[in-house]
Amino acid sequence: MSEDTDDMFDDLFKKYGKVVFKGNAQKYASAEVDEDAECLSFAVALAKVASDVKASDIKLLFVKPLVYWTRFFIIATAFSRPQIDAIGSKIRDLAETQYGRTATGDHKPNSWTLLDFGDVVVHIFLPPQRALYNLEEFYANATLIDLPFENQQTFRS
Repeated sequence: MSEDTDDMFDDLFKKYGKVVFKGNAQKYASAEVDEDAECLSFAVALAKVASDVKASDIKLLFVKPLVYWTRFFIIATAFSRPQIDAIGSKIRDLAETQYGRTATGDHKPNSWTLLDFGDVVVHIFLPPQRALYNLEEFYANATLIDLPFENQQTFRS
């Protein structure tokens, strides 16, 4: 870098308080597909854990074309706050031990608990809140991913 460039960055920093740089490098399409596949594998593993803890009506939605901040939503129904806590705890444990990932979001069981892993966001609802917020309808244009495991009971209010 030249001194002129350094001066330009200094001026930008003084004016805006930060310097934002955007490179021209584009990801190759194959790299993005690989990342989607890796995220899908992670999301299916998390959904399987929810199923193992008896969550109901588990949906996995590919929302990347609709939102800029994540790739997948997992939406599940639990029938008590202790069950929400158990599902969330088991999901966090698997994510940390097998994938080295930590969720941001709720750590106390509420009627709607959210665990944000960046590219996978897990929503665990009690039945009334799931019906009220109806994320499946709000993201109706998302692609529903078939889950490769059993124990899928359908929740309807």
